[in-house]
Amino acid sequence: MANTGNGFTLLEVARSFRPRILAQRDEIEALRRLPEEMTRELARAGFFRVTGRWSLVSGCELGSWMVLLCVVHEDGKPRPTPTGPPEIRFMLLPSSECEIIDTWTVGGLRGTGSHDVAVRDVFVPAAYGSGFTDPHVLPEPRYRIPPFSRVIPGLGAMGLGIARMAIETFSEIAGAKIPQRTTQMLCDNHGAQVRMSQAESLVRSARLFLFDSLDRLWSTVSATGEAPMEQRAHVRLAASHAVASAVQAVDLLYVGAGATSLYTSCPLERAFRDVHAITQHIGVHPRVMETTGRVLFGLPSDTPLL
Repeated sequence: MANTGNGFTLLEVARSFRPRILAQRDEIEALRRLPEEMTRELARAGFFRVTGRWSLVSGCELGSWMVLLCVVHEDGKPRPTPTGPPEIRFMLLPSSECEIIDTWTVGGLRGTGSHDVAVRDVFVPAAYGSGFTDPHVLPEPRYRIPPFSRVIPGLGAMGLGIARMAIETFSEIAGAKIPQRTTQMLCDNHGAQVRMSQAESLVRSARLFLFDSLDRLWSTVSATGEAPMEQRAHVRLAASHAVASAVQAVDLLYVGAGATSLYTSCPLERAFRDVHAITQHIGVHPRVMETTGRVLFGLPSDTPLL
């Protein structure tokens, strides 16, 4: 766990921001980005080793630098690697040299500010570029965890966090609502009780799978410096499963709360939009399950980027 230098872990700092984030969630959604003051405080606390892409570049309006994944061209066409696919490299460049194009008008995850970014004829020194197969420079074990094994589990964590909020919201609604055509509180309804149990089971089991797969990978990397392909597959599978489980949990509760879920004043309405938006991220595309299945069968991975 990273330490911010003042005795608090980043996790503790993140938890301390929770009340403010909840209080400002309407403002965040309306702005389609985090408020400037909150962003600066998070940065001072040690957050933001920020990465982006040409499209869906989350937080691009707030970053000082951009990390863009680029295809290397030679003689006007993509330069192939020895195995066939085009060579791709991350390029680090100042945000001042990038154009942010306002495209983030979406149904879910509005507060991420994931606009498009355009760069035109900007020279990037070779030292500011890196690829997936470059030798390791920093010695700490965490830098030997493959990029996608570091980044994609965050999607699962976000999904499960949204689902946890949905469970808390449904509990509050069920304890106060008497549905029409009944004199029974929603929390006394057998169907609502089953939905609550199913959602809780989905979220808790998916969380344990995600934590277990990451813990096993971290233990291996710490001990050997290597990240076996099978353990990478488990991490990616756990991330996809976490998102899928979160969607199922939110859907159960969204329907269970009835018409209350329709109103933007109800956190279930936003949870429904946000968790479904996560499913559109390429990191948890159904195609990933084909790759992880190959590895679980003992076959070689069809991509080195697992």
